[in-house]
Amino acid sequence: MNLPTVKPPQPLNREPPLHVARVETSTAVAEFVDETSVAEADDKCTVWLDADRDFARIEYFCATEGEARHRLAALESFIRPRFPNAPWSAITAPLPHENWAVTWKRFFHAEKVSPRLWIKPSWETCSPAPGEFVLDLDPGMSFGTGQHGTTRGCLVFLDALAQKHPGQRLLDVGCGSGILAIAAARLGFTGITAMDNDPDAIRIAAENAARNSVADRIAFHTADLSSWTASGSYGVVVANILASVLIANAAVLCRLIAPSPDAVLILSGILAPQAEEVAAAFTPLGFETCDSLPLREWTTLLLQLRPR
Repeated sequence: MNLPTVKPPQPLNREPPLHVARVETSTAVAEFVDETSVAEADDKCTVWLDADRDFARIEYFCATEGEARHRLAALESFIRPRFPNAPWSAITAPLPHENWAVTWKRFFHAEKVSPRLWIKPSWETCSPAPGEFVLDLDPGMSFGTGQHGTTRGCLVFLDALAQKHPGQRLLDVGCGSGILAIAAARLGFTGITAMDNDPDAIRIAAENAARNSVADRIAFHTADLSSWTASGSYGVVVANILASVLIANAAVLCRLIAPSPDAVLILSGILAPQAEEVAAAFTPLGFETCDSLPLREWTTLLLQLRPR
């Protein structure tokens, strides 16, 4: 996005105060900005999604008012041509002295994200029915709270697969917050491995696994997908990353799949117009799309080996 580099926010009681560049817009715009910021390693962008309505807030926290204005202008020039009809309310302002958790509590609530899975933050409670599972997950530095369409698509497929083919060995590629690996453990998958090229993500994912009492069931590794060497193969490989990375590493992902008619690839991080191109990259490698799940502008694909 060619946005300027900024220093991480300091404690909110320091002087002079921080400034915020804030946009209120639709969830589609915010999810696109969120995905782009992940792709470009722009970890200064914060996106809040309201799951109950089509509303989202994008925020950049800046050292000066001038920097906040620069951020806002760059963001607007990047987004408005792509979403010309989306609502757009933008301001820059001194940052109020408020607790970050208070902000989280306005936008992150307990929510059912698949037929048997709930995700809730630590400050809320929920009452699952018998046979349902609750994942405790607070917003943090790593991508993945279950609100994003890509994460939810993966969770829906994992829930269904766990009932159809229980106990399969699973690999979570680009695990982020660890949400998919943790859900897999609660759903009964076995031999679970989670890997990410970001050591901070692995640390946070391991902490989240411990909070959900499944740390002993997941092996976490810091590694690059392109050079990943696994011990054995997997019945399920889930990769919620980016379409371009999926395409570039199609052969690597296919090699990780067990030669079984029940083995599947779950691929996400795919904008709807990219789905056909992603699927086509796996066709010469013997895989075909057996299901797809569109959620807003995102598509999650379920692939398996073509019958011989």
